Amino acid sequence: MKSILNLELLNTFSIVVQEGGFKGAAEKLFLSQGAVSMQVKRLEEQLGVCLMQRNNQGIKLTSHGSALLKYAEQFLQLNNEALNALSEAPLYGELHFGVPTDYAQELVKYFIPQIKRSFPELNIRVTCARSRHLRDKIRLGDLDMAIVTAEAEFDEETLWTERLLWAAPTDLIQKEQKPLPIAFFEGDCLLNELFLADLNALDREYTTVMTSPELANLVAAVTSGFAAALLPESSLSGHDLQNIQPVAGLPQNRVLSMNLIHAPQLNHQFLEPLRQCIRSAVKLMLSRT
Repeated sequence: MKSILNLELLNTFSIVVQEGGFKGAAEKLFLSQGAVSMQVKRLEEQLGVCLMQRNNQGIKLTSHGSALLKYAEQFLQLNNEALNALSEAPLYGELHFGVPTDYAQELVKYFIPQIKRSFPELNIRVTCARSRHLRDKIRLGDLDMAIVTAEAEFDEETLWTERLLWAAPTDLIQKEQKPLPIAFFEGDCLLNELFLADLNALDREYTTVMTSPELANLVAAVTSGFAAALLPESSLSGHDLQNIQPVAGLPQNRVLSMNLIHAPQLNHQFLEPLRQCIRSAVKLMLSRT
């Protein structure tokens, strides 16, 4: 008889991958690093395969680990759905949720189906807007929860992080075109401020050849060979990176964090189930994109 996978071990494995190593996973699980490592080892022994390679920089999934991660996320998602479905206090009413415009397509794709399965009595209303506009709506009580860009003055739960890259078409870099053509974010947003800070420190002439409030338009400016721009790394997924290069003299080590926030008046009885559902949806999204 084949053994049955242990959900606790799968959860530990998933969190180690999410945190990028055993230290972060141990802090999140309130366990020692040794205990976390032992749980992953037990899972590997049960399956008879190596799931990840460990080194000083963190962990790297093997092909078996990558395959298992997809199933682990589905098992954990179903576990949460079952618990929510059998809860004595099902969530009902309306949830007004805000998502940042540039991530709306992927977030809605994974978030809406998951929350509908987990909380079928809950009616969802989604607002897509810039992060700072979503923060204003949370403050005014127009939204219950939102995913927003992290800013230094706020202490919030981080759902995921990714690198920000100053990217330019290879032709512009090789020709050392002067002044450097830049595609610029328009409006009140954190990326706009980072744009200005980095460009003001750049020891090179530049000229703004495009402004847009939409990230997709800036990505198009870079991938079409028109201009350089500061972009989240995920926005370049699926594009030919051989024709894109980093811009010398501009930072390549910035990190963009996406946080979960909620209105103070949100019923705290419902807050944690919603958080768990959103975390699960985000993890599924990251494993698929």
